[in-house]
Amino acid sequence: MRTPLAWLNLIHNKTRTALAAAGVAFAVVLIFMQLGFLGSAERSATLFYDALDFDLLVRSRHYLHLIASRTFPRDRLDQAESLPGVERASPVYLVSDFWRNPHDGSKRAMLIVGLNPNDPVFRREDIQRKLALLTVPEFVLIDDKSRREFGPQDRRRFGKADIGDESELSRQRVRIVECFSLGTGFVADGAVVACVRGFQRFRPRQAPGQVSLGLVKLLPGADAEAAAAALNNALPEDVEVLTRADVLDREVHHWVQNTSIGLIFQLGVVVALVVGTAIVYQVLSSDVANHLPEYATLKAIGYGGGYLAGVVLQQAAMLAVLGFLPGLAISAVLYWLTRAMARVPIEMTAGRVFFVFGLSVLMCTISGLGALRKVRSADPADLF
Repeated sequence: MRTPLAWLNLIHNKTRTALAAAGVAFAVVLIFMQLGFLGSAERSATLFYDALDFDLLVRSRHYLHLIASRTFPRDRLDQAESLPGVERASPVYLVSDFWRNPHDGSKRAMLIVGLNPNDPVFRREDIQRKLALLTVPEFVLIDDKSRREFGPQDRRRFGKADIGDESELSRQRVRIVECFSLGTGFVADGAVVACVRGFQRFRPRQAPGQVSLGLVKLLPGADAEAAAAALNNALPEDVEVLTRADVLDREVHHWVQNTSIGLIFQLGVVVALVVGTAIVYQVLSSDVANHLPEYATLKAIGYGGGYLAGVVLQQAAMLAVLGFLPGLAISAVLYWLTRAMARVPIEMTAGRVFFVFGLSVLMCTISGLGALRKVRSADPADLF
């Protein structure tokens, strides 16, 4: 079996080929990281709501995002519970305030979640079961994915060694009674859960009858869309009722479309594509220029422009593969490091791998098409 001419061209100058593959790998890593951060922004936007057990969400009409959720009267949940098809409506209190690092005294803002420990608020049983430990206002559960700047004993991650430790939250003494694993992504650097009385210690000026969110569970068989419409019609205009899907979609839209986060990562993908295309074009263009006499000879003995174009495009496709594989390996390592060190929920998915591979092939194909102009300029008459 004959070795493809495109491959022979690549291995003829191994240094140039290695540099081209490195350029493609660099672009692939950039694209993977930007898409990973964009995906983590979407995931982060819904982490908290994914953990909550609800079919419908009652929230203030002036809700902005999780940290700026605004409040509404607790009576709205009582009204919701009285309507047909509603099983229960549980209040959730949210605020962001400063946690004092017990080791160095530094302060950092974290999300405070207040709730009734007897309410089935969380979907995960491992978190729900720990709520029973919130027996006094001073007790809190802390998210073990909170950043290390909050001061865990091992200086890395909250765990069993931190249970029983005391600190200061919103200028109030608190004691850690257990850890849970949730993560808040870009929304906050950390989170604690307290009982309602504990939350009121952090916000003494907030009226007890004002809540941040209402988690509505419907009776089995109830239609969520119809129930949301009925509740929106029945409740005053100071609140709105959304289905679970609507809540998640709106949170993602806010963080990815209405903030600079999504734009930055999307621009990063475009920049990576441009950089990679430029690198591969320079290499292919230089290779074609160095082999113009050979291309002219092929034309002279009867090979058409289509064959020569195929050779160049095959080189481009081979460079895409040669650069993609190390780029994928490096990106997988960087994803792991990002999860471990920055607590960012970034995941390597099969869909993303195929998408980035397609982009790398497209990038190299565009470069190859640009280099074809020099192939077309190869004139057999120049050989004589």
